[in-house]
Formats: sequence, C-alpha cells, structure tokens
Amino acid sequence: MENHSKYILKVRNVSVYTNLEVILKSKTTNEEACKEVTRMIEDDDLFEGYEWKIEGCADGGINDFNARLQADILERLEQEEPEDHVFWNGSKIQFELDVAHIPVKTNLEVPLKSNTKEEALKEIDAMCNGGNLFEGYEWKIEGCADGGINEFSDELKEEIVHRLGQEQKIENCIEVHPAP
Repeated sequence: MENHSKYILKVRNVSVYTNLEVILKSKTTNEEACKEVTRMIEDDDLFEGYEWKIEGCADGGINDFNARLQADILERLEQEEPEDHVFWNGSKIQFELDVAHIPVKTNLEVPLKSNTKEEALKEIDAMCNGGNLFEGYEWKIEGCADGGINEFSDELKEEIVHRLGQEQKIENCIEVHPAP
C-alpha cells in the first residue's frame, strides 16, 4: 500500500564536510595516544590498520579512502598539536582521534514529504529546480544517527543536483520505508 509508506531520497557519492573519528590502539595514557598520532602522521599512512568513520556513523559512512582524503586529514592534524585531537572515551574505554571539518565522499539521504511515488518524483523535481533543496528537509549522511553534515552550501546543492541529473532513472534514488 503505497499511501502508507515514507519515501527517502538517497544521493550517492557526494562530497560533504563532516567530522571524522578513529579508535586509537593506545589504551594507557593520553601521552601514548598522542605519540601514536604523531607516528601516524610521520608514517604518512593514516588508514592502514585503522577503521576511520564519520562521527556518529556506526557503519563508517566513508566511500573513498584515497590520497586526497589522507592529505586533507594530515593537513588538519598538522595545524594543531596531537593532544588537540585526541580524546578519551570513558564509556568505551578507548582513546579516539577526532578530526573536524574534512571533505568526504559519502551517501546522503533525506525523508520526502510525499505519500506516493509519483508525488515523490514531482517533489524531487521541485527541490532541484525550485532552489529549496535544504529548506524544510532534514538531510543526513546515510546510516548515521546524527546529520553529520557540517555545511549546507551552494556547492553541496549543486553537487546533489548534478548527481541526481546523472541518474538514468531518478526512481532508483527513491527508497520506501514503512511508516512508523
């Protein structure tokens, strides 16, 4: 029964500014955790042996671990001292490295207001062509508890519209989720 469903628009592989986190291997002191971060920077390989994720995303949320992402993280880490990025998570008994405002390729989703697929297609068209892509909508990174998106800019809007324009069938970007 289409009328009792909630439609979600999903846009794949979009670059957004978000915050990243990774669990460090050091479990003893803040000093050891900071030394670990310094070694990571010096070795110039941040991803080997670590599970980076977007803050608040259980499944990670990062589509592409490439040289550009590593360079952006390194640049941010080199701007400040390691201890500015290392935090103790007492509930999980671990040190975490947090890096803020990094451009990351990820998937986005937004609940639509429509009750039918036909209405959803018209709504998406209006969102893309009417200039109200963000207004009145709660965009978030797919699979994340919190929104995770730091900046709703014109560049992000243009990229979303561009990605949707590349789709052969916009219907492929719409998923049905049962109403609560």
